[in-house]
Amino acid sequence: MKRTRIIAIAGVATVCAAGAAFAAHVAQVDAGTVPTGFLAAHNKVDGIRLSAVARAVDRGKADVFIQHVRLNPNEATPWHTHPGPVFVEVVKGSLTYEDGQHGECRRLPYPAGTGFFDRGFGHAHRVVAGPEGADLYPVYVLPPDSANHLISAAAPEECTAGDETDDDSVEDDDHSHGDDDD
Repeated sequence: MKRTRIIAIAGVATVCAAGAAFAAHVAQVDAGTVPTGFLAAHNKVDGIRLSAVARAVDRGKADVFIQHVRLNPNEATPWHTHPGPVFVEVVKGSLTYEDGQHGECRRLPYPAGTGFFDRGFGHAHRVVAGPEGADLYPVYVLPPDSANHLISAAAPEECTAGDETDDDSVEDDDHSHGDDDD
């Protein structure tokens, strides 16, 4: 009986330690240090695809992360993707969302008070802060037990051949950041 209890306790301790190690891949801010109130309100977010959100949800559950990102003036993130969709609200400054679609490198500007939806699941993109920098709140909706919220990716071919377009030359009516099959 005593041996069974020790094995059970050891098993629970192992599972708890593994869970803590898994959950530790990102640091969570102490809620007591964040002022109360809305972090973003009434931002106009383009291109929301419910099919991408539904794909991330498994039996009514998803891993949700909310992050505050601050980019310096003209700073670009590396090309990347996510294991699920992301709602991004720009709250200060501006940024440009870059991705490849229909043979073009799209560069879509987003000033403060606006945002975009990235469908994730292998869709390579990056953002470049404007001349005053940018503060943004990405809200990640990821499949349960996702190992990470960010996955490195190669730049789309459309975005590696130089300066094909300027910010105003590629228009997309719905600003949907993905394929037409969603």
